[in-house]
Amino acid sequence: MRKSLLNFSKYLLRDSISILYYNLYKRFLNTRGNRSLIYHAFGLKLKHDTYGISIDINSFKEHMKYVHNNYKVIALKNYAKYDVDSVSITIDDGYKDTISAVDILNTYNMPFNLFITTNNIDTKNYLSSQDIRDISTLDIANIGSHGCSHRKLAELNPDEQSFEINQSKKILQDIIGGKIFSYSYPHGSYDDTTLNIIKLSEYDYAASSIKGKNDKYVSQYVLCRNEIISSDRISDISKKIKGYYDYY
Repeated sequence: MRKSLLNFSKYLLRDSISILYYNLYKRFLNTRGNRSLIYHAFGLKLKHDTYGISIDINSFKEHMKYVHNNYKVIALKNYAKYDVDSVSITIDDGYKDTISAVDILNTYNMPFNLFITTNNIDTKNYLSSQDIRDISTLDIANIGSHGCSHRKLAELNPDEQSFEINQSKKILQDIIGGKIFSYSYPHGSYDDTTLNIIKLSEYDYAASSIKGKNDKYVSQYVLCRNEIISSDRISDISKKIKGYYDYY
């Protein structure tokens, strides 16, 4: 009971601050750009999920219906091409139930990025090589790397970082029979060494977990994204896209 009350108080404080932040500051900036959303799993019961990264697939469908009907949805690689507000959909990790999410995205013809942790391919609860190959054939799909082991890159030495970044790319390219141009930092972790390796490894762009909008002034190797969790309702999605929570 006490933990529930503490969590409720924390979210109440967060939302109160977000309303003040948006109405007193953010909405007056009127900056156009791309808002990228991060999803992970779609119904799987994950032992390590204490945050709510596994979202009910019906909730995801409602999210996509709302985004499709209210925003221009673009592939993340096109973040700087439009002088209008847009939304991009990204999915990290490569859980097996990603297939259900892809079916919904395909129904709405919404482009998306799928960033895959390669050590998990062909293991329980994760996508198989054939799953990835099948998804990659969709015109709306952009397959990218999420490292080999999902370790925090900033905590690794340069050789370890290089292996995570380059080996995962090679594995995915072998699976799909094509080039991998994008990377998503596991846990949002990176440092200057990471950025240098990403550039040398010929990735076109990389996604972080920093909240905010993407435009032509944002580094292509530190693209902003906002995480979506299981408790998010349509009103929360709307606020995240508008930037209510960009203050933290």
